[in-house]
Amino acid sequence: MTLNTQFCGLAVLFKKASFITSLVVGLFVSGLTVANGAEVKVRQKNDFANLDPAFWQNEADMTMIHALFPKLIEYKAGAEWEWELSAAESIEQVDDLTIKFKLKPGLKWTNDYGEVTAEDVKYSYERYLDEELNSPNKGDWAPLDNVEVTDTYSGIIHLKEPFAPIWWSTLPFSGGVIVSKAATEKAGGKFTTEPGATAGMYKIESWKPRESTVLVPHDGWNGKKAAYDKITILPITEPKAAEIAFEAGELDVTDVALSSVQNLKDARPAGSNLETRPSADYTWLGLNLANPKFQDERVRQAIVKAVDVETILQGAYFGVPTRSKGLIAPGLLGHRNTYVPPARDIEGAKALMEESGVSSLDVELELPNTVEFVTAAQIIQANLAEIGINVQINQLDSGAFWNVADEKKEALEMTLKNYTSPADASWSTQWFLKDQKAVWNWEWLDNEEYDNLHYAALKENDKTKRSEMYYRMQEIMDESYGFIWIMHPPRVVLSSGSVLPGLFPNGHLKLSAFKPN
Repeated sequence: MTLNTQFCGLAVLFKKASFITSLVVGLFVSGLTVANGAEVKVRQKNDFANLDPAFWQNEADMTMIHALFPKLIEYKAGAEWEWELSAAESIEQVDDLTIKFKLKPGLKWTNDYGEVTAEDVKYSYERYLDEELNSPNKGDWAPLDNVEVTDTYSGIIHLKEPFAPIWWSTLPFSGGVIVSKAATEKAGGKFTTEPGATAGMYKIESWKPRESTVLVPHDGWNGKKAAYDKITILPITEPKAAEIAFEAGELDVTDVALSSVQNLKDARPAGSNLETRPSADYTWLGLNLANPKFQDERVRQAIVKAVDVETILQGAYFGVPTRSKGLIAPGLLGHRNTYVPPARDIEGAKALMEESGVSSLDVELELPNTVEFVTAAQIIQANLAEIGINVQINQLDSGAFWNVADEKKEALEMTLKNYTSPADASWSTQWFLKDQKAVWNWEWLDNEEYDNLHYAALKENDKTKRSEMYYRMQEIMDESYGFIWIMHPPRVVLSSGSVLPGLFPNGHLKLSAFKPN
């Protein structure tokens, strides 16, 4: 397949996006007006699927969790990764193994579940240690010994060993979310879309799956007053569709396709603002090391050499992002700043295929059904066809895609995907541990040195030594030939002039920080 053919396919997808947009506008045009300080309308790439912080799956889940549940501390909105007190009146690390906290009195759960107490904090954090619960995010609290309740609002977090990421990827992120002990136990110990009780700045007034979610202020919130009477969240998968909906006045805030960035810089909709944020997220092509088709290392090496990452960046992302140097993004401890990714080597790839004795191979590539991912997949398909590998592209909706590893397990072949990350490398490295196979480790990486380095880095407070550990872990991933790093996608957010959107440093939405302009 030539690039011309690929771009023809892209044009077809853009037409499809326009058709989808006409449907979206038709669905939402009645009753919605441009934000006036009472309501703001926000686009998410997909609908939320799981509000349990121990089991959340995607960015839409996390955006909702941040708005609905309290945390002792939380990330500030802004350009730098900094945290501030939230549900906590005070918090202090006494020593490497001890953190004392005190909750603000008066924070209440919805549905008459009473005040948020230290007992809720204890339950929320210790449930990650429950083997029966088996949270895929249990690494957030792996060093936790217990939470001691000292009075109604106060407690002590006891760690078994030093834990460097606790202030960056645990307490202010999903691991630090507090759930209602009573409501969660009533639900059977975990929940998905119905938490029973929430206690954040906003609560859910209504939810129409795959259509809209309406948030309203929670009257039991004891922090800063909510800026909006209503936040309406519309799940629109295609960014092009969302951009057209924005221009039609049906959205106040949306992130935009990278293909649209230059045009929007040249001519934005009247009164709108455009903001670009670097991301700690990472996009890559993964090969399942456990699949029989990839057991010969030479086949994997050939694929790595054949895939043209630079053409993917140009063809699918219009040259906006730069090529990734590994798992860990620029700006984070452990980023390989001086590393130079190898250039495409098609002749070397062909030689490896010939050496392996594999003259023809049929593989399946699973990916989310978005314009950018589909275009990237078409380029990969064309690249691999040059070395005798026939790629079947399987475009899946969000729900089906994020369950594909659980369904196919070792039969999974290749995946094109993006994972999100907060401001600590350990939150990225944990997903590729041996015990994450078929959970988040879709490449089935199984390397003892990698696992040992991950756990050692968690306890290492010397930044230089910790960085060296992450450099080596990324080398191990490269040496497996199961990972082809593409980019750390920048987030570009388009907003109407009447709204100041609350954004985390990576461009993800902080709904509680939204305010009228």
